This record gives sequence, structure tokens and C-alpha cells, in this order.
Amino acid sequence: MSTTWGPDAGANFRAYVLQHAANANAGIERVADLSRATQIKPSVFSKWFSGAEQPSVRSLQRLSPVIKAPLKELLVLACRVDAEDLGLESTPEPPEVLGHPLARELNTMLADDSPLPVETRAEIEAFFDRYMDHYRRTMRSKVRRRSA
Repeated sequence: MSTTWGPDAGANFRAYVLQHAANANAGIERVADLSRATQIKPSVFSKWFSGAEQPSVRSLQRLSPVIKAPLKELLVLACRVDAEDLGLESTPEPPEVLGHPLARELNTMLADDSPLPVETRAEIEAFFDRYMDHYRRTMRSKVRRRSA
């Protein structure tokens, strides 16, 4: 990857940041939300996303925990370093956005860095496992009926 910053790099950076923000389930849906959460002006995000201005390392350090994205990947996408220099095999791609806001919230609640106690997370997982088991049996029976 080239460490040249410009419109294409800004667009890739924008897609990566916004998709990570959506999955972080931190109530970030717009640039204004990112701005409030990071204390970085919306106009700065606009400059980054258009490729007019390259994000600073310090700004990336502020952004990383808010959108729950690895700093290494942000450094590469911001053209601050080559992927290989950080031990990455390739340039990071934007993550797939989890489909439903509840799925994103559940993912956040059950993550290793969740503020919930381990016992509470285990109870939530057990509840969903019981619920999903019933759902899966129902879906399997529907599939069998259709194929018969």
C-alpha cells in the first residue's frame, strides 16, 4: 500500500470509520456523533473523509477506542505506515456492519471488554442459547417440511 493520502484514501478511511462506529453501538450514526464522542471538530472529519487532510496519530489514538477499531488498522488506513510495517498482511477492509441495532448492542454487551460482570454475560448468553435452540428447532422443522 502506498502511504499517499488523497481522495481515494479518504473515502476508504471514511467507510472503515463509519462501519466500525456502527458496530461499536455507541450511538454514533453521523459525523456529528463522532465529533462529540472524540472531541474532534466535524470539519476535521470532513477534511479526512474527502482526502484533503490526513489524520494525525494523536487523532487516531482518540478515535480508536470510540469506534472500537484497532489503532494499527487506523494508522494503515490513514496512510501513516505500511501494513507490512505493523505485521498486517494487507490493508484493512471495512468490517461488515451487523444487521440489526439489537445485534450490535448484544455484541457489545457480550464482548470481552464489556463493563458487565462475567456472571451477567454468562446469564445473558445462556438465555439466548435457550431461546435460539427453540428457534433453530423450529427453523429445521420448516426446512424439512419444505424439502419433503
